[in-house]
Amino acid sequence: MSLPESLERAASELPDLADRIRPANGDPHRLLEALPPEAASRLLGWILREEPDVGAELVDVWSDADEGAQILLAASDEGLPKAGRKLLRRARHRLRSRGIEIEESGWAPKSAAPRNVGEPDRWEEARISLPDFRGARVGYLIENHPAGGVRLFEVRFDEARGILDFKVYNAGRSRVRGFLRSLTAGSEQRIFEVERDALCALVRRASLAQPLDRPLPTAFVEWRSRLFPADLEKQKTPGDLARAALGPEAGADPDASRSRAIEHVLTELREGRLGPWPPGTSWIAEWMEKGRAAAD
Repeated sequence: MSLPESLERAASELPDLADRIRPANGDPHRLLEALPPEAASRLLGWILREEPDVGAELVDVWSDADEGAQILLAASDEGLPKAGRKLLRRARHRLRSRGIEIEESGWAPKSAAPRNVGEPDRWEEARISLPDFRGARVGYLIENHPAGGVRLFEVRFDEARGILDFKVYNAGRSRVRGFLRSLTAGSEQRIFEVERDALCALVRRASLAQPLDRPLPTAFVEWRSRLFPADLEKQKTPGDLARAALGPEAGADPDASRSRAIEHVLTELREGRLGPWPPGTSWIAEWMEKGRAAAD
């Protein structure tokens, strides 16, 4: 059973909390926003008691949020099954190893160096992949989630074909860090860290090439004004920054540099180190139509 399914069952068995649980649509971050601490503690206890198999996801996300950490540290493990107690105790150990303790007046980090008020621990990064054989890239934007944890934006785009896909994920920091590490695992690295604004500028440029017969993904439209505003028009892209880093010699004569690059690609093609690529795919639709007609 998934966490959203378990939360739906919890809403049925905790009717006084149902109106707060169901609007969250299974999102642990939104649950923290919707539930007061006492109610969140009741829900946590129910999940760890009735559905400990999916409790790890809830505990992981809440561990990365201030409010969630307080709830985990204050929760009682009395009456919980072995699996639920293990999850709760492991989470508490991780929190305390980070210097987080709960007090009667609330909780606060306890570390050798006091944390400066007004300087939140922000996490904003960007990654971009090498282009695939058709020129499509995948970009990742990471930022803090207001309720705790992080948001991960995944965009697949092509400078000539526009925005191909756009998805938004909410997850705990540890899970996102593990995902980012998995992208660079192996001997050949294909994902690279870039400046956030540079990636946003490149994605915005690709969005302007969106063909009229293929609308932009709905999620992209929802986030476009905040992540990819028009004032990025003059922002340098990762490629611009890379060319600038190569020094004046590489960029002194753009036409000559372009000619050398084209000649290099032609040499790669002649020697068989690039290609072949599949042909255009528009003919597939025509043959499919012919096949349907023949079958009919």
